[in-house]
Amino acid sequence: MPAWRPRQVVTRGLGGWEPTAAHQRSVILAASGAIAAVLGRRADLLVIVAPLVVAAVWGHLARPRTEVTGAARLGDTTLREGAVTGLRVTTEPALADVHGVVTVAQAPWVERKPSSGIVELEDGVASLGLRSTRWGRRRVGTVSIALASTWGAFRTGPVDLPDLESATLPVPAAFDASAPTPHPRGIVGLNRSNRPGSGSEFNTIRPFHPGDRLRRIHWPISMRTGALHVTSTFTDEDAHVFLLVDCFSDLGPREGIDGRPTSLDVTVRAAGAISEHFLRSNDRLTLRTVGAAEVPVLGVGSGTNHLRRVLDTLAAISPATERRDTGEQAVRGIDPMALCLVLSPLIDPTMVRLAHRLAARGMTVVVVDTFPEHLVTDPGNVYQALAWRMRLLSRDAEVHSLRLRGVPVVPWRGPGSLDLVLRDIARRVSAPRMARR
Repeated sequence: MPAWRPRQVVTRGLGGWEPTAAHQRSVILAASGAIAAVLGRRADLLVIVAPLVVAAVWGHLARPRTEVTGAARLGDTTLREGAVTGLRVTTEPALADVHGVVTVAQAPWVERKPSSGIVELEDGVASLGLRSTRWGRRRVGTVSIALASTWGAFRTGPVDLPDLESATLPVPAAFDASAPTPHPRGIVGLNRSNRPGSGSEFNTIRPFHPGDRLRRIHWPISMRTGALHVTSTFTDEDAHVFLLVDCFSDLGPREGIDGRPTSLDVTVRAAGAISEHFLRSNDRLTLRTVGAAEVPVLGVGSGTNHLRRVLDTLAAISPATERRDTGEQAVRGIDPMALCLVLSPLIDPTMVRLAHRLAARGMTVVVVDTFPEHLVTDPGNVYQALAWRMRLLSRDAEVHSLRLRGVPVVPWRGPGSLDLVLRDIARRVSAPRMARR
């Protein structure tokens, strides 16, 4: 799939200058009054239409003769939720004695400053502020430019410029985990290992061997014993984390960053927070989505550049655009030693089946429940409350079936949400596990 590149600069010619209705009325009234004054020998009528004659002649002589091109430039095409960027609109050439107005149409999840979206051009330049209030890829409101010459005699526009596009990345929720990641195997992460090697955790002091680094020499022991001794450490290892994001549903009112989150808001922000935590620990991470169409496939990676790719992938999610997705493609080719985190509000049964399938393979699976509580605590009406009660009873049965299989279901609560379950998994790593064959 080709990379998505949002438009940052758009241009379009405003076309030729046309007489306005006011100028046409002034010409007709002035000509009619002058003819009537001459035929009727009415000097007073000639004096009355004289201002209209002056305005019509002046406006015609001062009319612009150059075609103007309008351009709009977006300050940043990639934002975070709640971030503000600038929109700069210019006209070339900037004509003197020409008045212009720029209008930015209203768009979902984009706040304008000024709120009316109307700004006057000054010396051919106008600036507006835009604030994105929800993650996703979207178009900025259509930019229109209209120009008028002296006395409002001639005009060009309003002309709509091509749409500008931007991507709003989700703001990762606050998250931190002090528990170790299970199944570390690499040598570049921050997870403590039980085997000696190059790392940061102190192991012991031993005699010097050829190949040891000089900076690890322990001089107090070496001076006391008369032989070189060095400090040894435990190696640091990295783990593989697999995130499976449920995109089948977006439950709740969509209020943006300033309001209550929907289920997909909680899921996407939790995925961003978990990704940021593990990638900053130099772990390897894979992200897959289920139920969303046209989401780019993201491979295994680590580091801050991979975090940016993860957030871009999350911003590309459109909920429930692929209802026939069974998740077979998403769970194909997963590292059997990976920590599988399934982020879902557990409303669609497909995600429950996928969690059962991963656990049946003998993999370490943790289901992160991202169902927002305010949907149940503040229902819209009694029928909605009854519907939620019936659905939650079925949901509790599905959660119970996962726990019977040994799959922990952890509600998302921000920092420390996964500490207890990761510690329990780390304790049972050495225990034998049963897998379906």
